[in-house]
Amino acid sequence: MTDKTPTQGAAENLAVMSQAAMLDRLAAFPHYRAAAEAPALRHAAQVQKLWGGTLRPMMASRETKGRFAQAALDCPPTACTGYLEIAPHGQSQGWRNPDAIENIVCLEGRLEVRHGPSLDEHVSLGDFDMVSVPPHLRHQLVNAGDTPVRLLSILSIEPGGTYDAIFTPDVQALLSADAQRDLGLRLDDDPGLSIDAATMAARVTRAKELVPYKAALSKTAAIPPQATEMLSAGSVYPLIVPEGHIGRSRTAPIYGFQGLYISIAECAPGDGDGPPPHAHSDTQESFLVLNGTWDIFTGFDNESVIHARPFDIVAMPNKVMRSFANTSDAPARLLVIIQGPDRMHDTVSFSRKIGAEVERRFGKETIAAYEKIRMTFDAEDRLQA
Repeated sequence: MTDKTPTQGAAENLAVMSQAAMLDRLAAFPHYRAAAEAPALRHAAQVQKLWGGTLRPMMASRETKGRFAQAALDCPPTACTGYLEIAPHGQSQGWRNPDAIENIVCLEGRLEVRHGPSLDEHVSLGDFDMVSVPPHLRHQLVNAGDTPVRLLSILSIEPGGTYDAIFTPDVQALLSADAQRDLGLRLDDDPGLSIDAATMAARVTRAKELVPYKAALSKTAAIPPQATEMLSAGSVYPLIVPEGHIGRSRTAPIYGFQGLYISIAECAPGDGDGPPPHAHSDTQESFLVLNGTWDIFTGFDNESVIHARPFDIVAMPNKVMRSFANTSDAPARLLVIIQGPDRMHDTVSFSRKIGAEVERRFGKETIAAYEKIRMTFDAEDRLQA
C-alpha cells in the first residue's frame, strides 16, 4: 500500500460520501419522500382540480414557497423541481407563471401543451421531449393518450422572482383561502403572452433529434471528440443553458435564466461509457433516471455506490467526486439538472491522474482548451479550497 500525503487524504475524505449520506440524497419514484405537510399534498384535492393530477415536490430550497415547497431534496433557490402525473385524457386548468420559466419534460406518455391567451395553439411531446415555457405564457397540460402521462416540471427564476402560478378567476370556487396562500396562487383575467408557432417550436427539444456536445466542442473549442468521449458520458445532449454560458454546453438549443442547466446523458451498458470521477466547484448536479438502471458513485475511486431506477432522482452537492454507470442491458439515459448561484462560474475538475492521461494522448494544447471552458485536472487541490 502506498502512503498518502495529508493533502491527498483530506481531499479524498471530502470527495466521497458514505452510502447512508448518498441515500439521503436519493428521492425514489413515485412518492419522492414528499412530506404530508407539503402544500401539494396537504391540498391534494385542489391540486387535482387545478393541475389535473397528482403533484409531488421533488427538489427545492428550504426557502421556496408554492407548489414545490417542502421537497425532500434541497437545492439552490434559482430553480425547483416537481413531478406531475395526469390520468388518461385528463387535463389541467390553464395558468401562467409570472416570474418563472417552466421547463416541462415528458417522462412517459403523450402530452399536449396548449398555450396562448385562448389556449388555441399547442405542441405535442413524447418520451423525453421538453418544452420551455416562458414567463407570462398561459398554458394547459392535456393527456392525449390512453395511459398516464408522467412529467417533470423544472421552474427557473431570476433573483427576487417567485414560483407563483396565476389562474383565471373562474377557479376561485375550487380553492380554499389556505390552498391559495400555500400553493402560491394568484387570480386575474390577464390573457398573458402571445407567441407564434415558430417561436414556440424553437423552445421544444426532441429526444430523437438532439445533438451531442462533443461534436460542437470539436468545432468551437478545437477539442478532439475522442478527448470529450474520455471525460464525459457516451453522449451528452444539452437542452437549456443560461444566457451567456461559455462552458462545454454553450451550443444548447435553448437559453434560459442564470443558475440552471439541463441536459441528457446517454450511456451504453457497463462501466466503460460513463464519465470518470469529477467534481463541480459551485453547483449541485442532480441525476434523474429516464430509463434503465444505474449505479451512482462518489469518491476518486468510486468508493461509495447507490442504485437508481426509472424516474428516481439523486442530488449531488458540489465538491464531491461523482460518476455513474448504466447497469441495464441496453443504452439508457439520465436527465442531468445542474443548479447554482445566480451567476454560475462552475468549474468541473478531474484528478491529476486523468489530466496526465489526457495530456499524453492529446497534448498540452487540449489541456489548455479545456481550461477555457472551465474543465480542469486539479480536483485534489480544488477540494481543499
